[in-house]
Amino acid sequence: MSRIWLDVFLGNIGRYIVDFIINYYYFIIPPIIAYGIFLTISSYNLKRIEKSVNYEIVRQARIIRAKYPEINYTELVGRIRIDWDKMMDLKSFFPYISQESDLWVSKTTRENIRDIIMHNDAKIRLVLERNDIHLIGERPGVRKNLYTEFIHRVTRKD
Repeated sequence: MSRIWLDVFLGNIGRYIVDFIINYYYFIIPPIIAYGIFLTISSYNLKRIEKSVNYEIVRQARIIRAKYPEINYTELVGRIRIDWDKMMDLKSFFPYISQESDLWVSKTTRENIRDIIMHNDAKIRLVLERNDIHLIGERPGVRKNLYTEFIHRVTRKD
């Protein structure tokens, strides 16, 4: 009966693929598990670097705010200087990085790390707001969640 269901839903080619996987899964599963472990370590490597970069952004923002209390957001972000090579040397333990839900990895280079971490201006603003660094003229409000904000942007909800 299951053969009939496979033929109906997958066709002949799908049935051959399922038969191949059933017969040779012990050759297929180990590389998949190894790649999953590789992605997990790469993702953890990026998270370590990102955490230290966020800490450095907050530390520098507090110093800049102490010197210039009337500074606005664009000037504040423009004055923050991150030493990417130092962050890479201190926090990176693996030569590759990967985003959480990504299936690809990238080399741990200064440009890749900077592009991945600093690509989103809302993320930098969120890091500052979550550490109670509110700028003049801005009213602190409800903390935003980037994940739900992205989901609403995709589903076009307001």
